[in-house]
Amino acid sequence: MKLNKTQGLLYIFNLLISKKKIAKEDILNQIEISDLTFRRYMQELRAFFYNFYMPYEVRYSRSEELYILVEKE
Repeated sequence: MKLNKTQGLLYIFNLLISKKKIAKEDILNQIEISDLTFRRYMQELRAFFYNFYMPYEVRYSRSEELYILVEKE
């Protein structure tokens, strides 16, 4: 599915909130974005969580190859 930037960010945000884990390859296939665009979107989401004092942060698990939404400690 082809989405604009805002729609793509909201789509990834919604998946993170609902599923708590996402795989980059799944997102790349679902919303037709490049690897570089995905990395930029993840940076923007991380900045959003930080700047707006959200009780979450996004971490990458190399062993699982997943981006995981965790509560801040």
